[in-house]
Amino acid sequence: MRQAPFVVLIGGSMPSILTEVAFLSNPQDEKLLKSPEGRQAVAGGLYAGMSKYLVDTNSVAFASEKAPAPPSE
Repeated sequence: MRQAPFVVLIGGSMPSILTEVAFLSNPQDEKLLKSPEGRQAVAGGLYAGMSKYLVDTNSVAFASEKAPAPPSE
């Protein structure tokens, strides 16, 4: 796992994750982030990835081997 002293993460007293998911200077990324469906897709992907990581590292035990589905709106 890579670690770096990013200013936004320094001083936190809890586990944290910093992600880059899109760039507003990219027209396709901007379009994605302007739509509720696009933002939900990004949030769902982040949730699924974090859940899978926790399951794969045995950090969290779920009732099933699969990560739970993200909450729906």
